[in-house]
Amino acid sequence: MLERSPREVFESHLENRVRGRLDEDLAENYAEDVVLLTQNSQVRGTAAMRVSADRLAGQIPDAEFVFEAKKVEGPYAFLVWRAASPTHRVECGADSFLIRDGRIVMQTIHYRLLHADGTECPVQESPGLDAVRDT
Repeated sequence: MLERSPREVFESHLENRVRGRLDEDLAENYAEDVVLLTQNSQVRGTAAMRVSADRLAGQIPDAEFVFEAKKVEGPYAFLVWRAASPTHRVECGADSFLIRDGRIVMQTIHYRLLHADGTECPVQESPGLDAVRDT
């Protein structure tokens, strides 16, 4: 199998997530020991990515995502995004990626969660991520 470029991995990741294919995304695009850094977590592994994805899905169920900017330079990728659901919305979403050997080996995630009426949601600890904390 030919190694995929960082751009191909990045686009595959986005396509899988938009289509709700988390299992395929983790299997195809992530290193097993991927590092995830967020405002309130520092964890490692695909189990942590699963918990993080489930948390976001719970915060903005049935959301529609808009990718405002996608950039790839060498092994680095950057995504600016927003999303809206019936109950909540996300503004100022920004994820960065390090992609090596056809796999995402590091991802940062940051976003601003708001209620549908625009009022701010408080920043919360990442429930469930402590169970998969590796660092």
